Amino acid sequence: MNIVFDFVKEYSELILLYSGIFNVLALAMILIQGSKLSKLDKKCSSLARGVDNQSLEEIIHKYYEKVDQADIRVNQMNKKLEVMDERLLKCVQKVGVVRYNAFDDTGGELSFSIALLDDQHNGFIITSIYGRSNSAMYAKPVKKGKASYALSAEEMQALDRAKSNTLDEYAKMIS
Repeated sequence: MNIVFDFVKEYSELILLYSGIFNVLALAMILIQGSKLSKLDKKCSSLARGVDNQSLEEIIHKYYEKVDQADIRVNQMNKKLEVMDERLLKCVQKVGVVRYNAFDDTGGELSFSIALLDDQHNGFIITSIYGRSNSAMYAKPVKKGKASYALSAEEMQALDRAKSNTLDEYAKMIS
């Protein structure tokens, strides 16, 4: 133990110098860390304060509510889309048109047969026959691609065109 006391007595000035330097360095590190901690605290406070002085927790809760509402709306839209898809199956989607001269004494192909079908090939065929002295128009129902009445050659051609065409292809054809 005496050796330690002798060592301390002999080098006391040097020990005090090094411990002072060490204390100054430690104090500098504490001040630097305190400054960094203060900046971080300010950032956390501003983040936690959020918009309109709301807490971060309140902001997150409101966003969750908005996400839940958006999810509800998306589900409602999906249901509406399903209903619309079912309705579209029954809408006219396939069209076939044939223009022709019904009589030798008329020109300009003023008579026509038009087949209007849904996705399941249900619909009808409208035929208009134009003549110089009179005209006639009539319709024939179509179920699953087959007519329940006898069809003329032009009506069968219109039906075949409708079965192979969609409304988009028909729009290209007449434009």
